[in-house]
Amino acid sequence: MKFNVVEFFVGAGGSHLGFMQNGFKSLYVNDFDPNALETLKFNNQKDLKDSIIDSTDITQINPKELKDKIDSNVDVVFGGIVCKGFSLAGERSPADERNQFYRYYLNIIKELQPKISIIENVKGMLGAKILNPKAPNKIWQEVARLYKEIELYRGAKSAYRKQDKITQDIIKQGQNLRKQKQDLLKNIEPHLINVIDDIIKIYNKIGYQVSYKILNAAWYGSSTKRERLIIVAVRKDIKAKFKFPIPIYYDESIGTKLDFSKDELANIKFKKPIVLKECLSKIDYLDSTDIDNLPMKHNVKTIERFKYIKPGCNISNSLDLLPKHLQISKFYSRGGNMRLNFNDLAPTLVPGHSAFPLHPSEHRSITIREAATITGFPLDYKFFGSHTKRCEQVGNAVPPPLSNSLAKAVKEFLIKIS
Repeated sequence: MKFNVVEFFVGAGGSHLGFMQNGFKSLYVNDFDPNALETLKFNNQKDLKDSIIDSTDITQINPKELKDKIDSNVDVVFGGIVCKGFSLAGERSPADERNQFYRYYLNIIKELQPKISIIENVKGMLGAKILNPKAPNKIWQEVARLYKEIELYRGAKSAYRKQDKITQDIIKQGQNLRKQKQDLLKNIEPHLINVIDDIIKIYNKIGYQVSYKILNAAWYGSSTKRERLIIVAVRKDIKAKFKFPIPIYYDESIGTKLDFSKDELANIKFKKPIVLKECLSKIDYLDSTDIDNLPMKHNVKTIERFKYIKPGCNISNSLDLLPKHLQISKFYSRGGNMRLNFNDLAPTLVPGHSAFPLHPSEHRSITIREAATITGFPLDYKFFGSHTKRCEQVGNAVPPPLSNSLAKAVKEFLIKIS
């Protein structure tokens, strides 16, 4: 029995791979990023042969026209909704326009009426509050103005820090902006809405029952401890209950709570997580044609600094050991100044240029190939775009082992109700 799937924010294809590995038919895929779509199309030509590939901004999609275009009953819709507005990193402006993307997605769900709708996002979405779309325009403008000012300040402060030119005036400016932010958030509290509550409310209104869990990609075979919020909505006319995939790999080092019942975990024998030594050993380092495995060219001073960072540690653990000409602020203790450990899992890989951590033993950032392999992409998966864009594609992707397990659980559910 072959079921079908429609995907939004499909990116480089992390979610797509999982559904295709479980025999789903792709009806439609959507993403606004041309580089990510090029990656998706190149690596999934056979599965996308009869699929509609659409680069339309989700805010510009007409749900009724889309339904006519797809011209089929839909089994599953998967949306790895852009998460920057809910990420725990950065300022998380309640007026970030990306915060509203889930509403456009749910308008489409209302029209397509799939048996199951899934939203994948960062854990931060659970506690996120955003401005109500109905809030007065004056409030929207004030929030947007202040957060833009904070963003510009952070950029300027970063530049001054690199030049060792932080003054008391700059520090006072930051303190003043933080005070303005605290006062603003207090004043706009009546106009904020809780995102997860709003999602559940909308789903219920359009005829869906909702459940959600925090799942960790390492539970399913990734070599990164990447936590993802998975929201599953089942159409109300379907009486069966969806069961989230039981973890396959587990030990206490992963950290994420096993939010499953005792009955679900009874007699489960977990495998050991796939640590980096095992994961990276799969890569063919002699293949000089793999441009995704070309190391970044760091400057001499940066490489010299890397040598002081021990496996599993970041630069903040070694600041006292650095010669004066290599010393930097603790501000630079994440991303490219954290070294992985062969005997452990990687933390969440942050997307962006120079944001990937250091190789466990070599004095360089991990390559795109290494990051993709840690995430769970096939070894021959080719990425397109600039170095930065390819890093973003890997960092933003749904880890394929997680999507595979989710798709398997969805397939079992659909077979049960058929």
